[in-house]
Amino acid sequence: YAPGRRAGALPAVAPEALTREATPVQLRAPAAVDGNVTALELLVLARLVAERTPRRLFEIGTFDGRTTLNLAANAPADAHVWTLDLPPAAVGTTALPLAPHDRAYVEKPAAGARFAGSDLASRITQLWGDSAVVTTPDLDGTIDFVFVDGAHSREYVASDAAFALRLLGGRPGTVVFHDYGTWDGVTEAVDALAAAAGPWRSLVRVAGTTLAVADVTR
Repeated sequence: YAPGRRAGALPAVAPEALTREATPVQLRAPAAVDGNVTALELLVLARLVAERTPRRLFEIGTFDGRTTLNLAANAPADAHVWTLDLPPAAVGTTALPLAPHDRAYVEKPAAGARFAGSDLASRITQLWGDSAVVTTPDLDGTIDFVFVDGAHSREYVASDAAFALRLLGGRPGTVVFHDYGTWDGVTEAVDALAAAAGPWRSLVRVAGTTLAVADVTR
């Protein structure tokens, strides 16, 4: 994709300001392809999950399932991960506009291929739908950790942020956005959340990554 031009307004913190360097983690499927998080981003996500021990995790944007697999690998043994992806057939009928270049990440051979058939597959549930309109009544208010890595337009990121809050249901939890500072839509939407403060007042950018992290409180 064409990198964005906006560096973003969030304060940057070192990975060690959010997570401990000595925290033991598992890193599964280390080889990355275009569309995956970087090695450092994967490490930060793994540490966040290992340290905060969420038992109900939700991912918006499955892609090939590499991040999904690592969320499951570093969560407690009794945790479960739900991951939502847009079916390729729906790419032309989304409720909100996609960002330029988003189509390439929707139209892939198989969503979740990295966790399919793995030893952690039973702890992962694949969901399908448009994150702007999908309903999740059985999950709302039960999720502890949300990873937002779906469509990259400002409209979708703002919508996915509201979805994340619905999943948390007013309970404390962690929300992580991917591609901050590289896709303009993501950067603009996350900066707007930070400016509005409220539940997003803790938003920071992790230095050396495109991750923006919020410890959401009431």
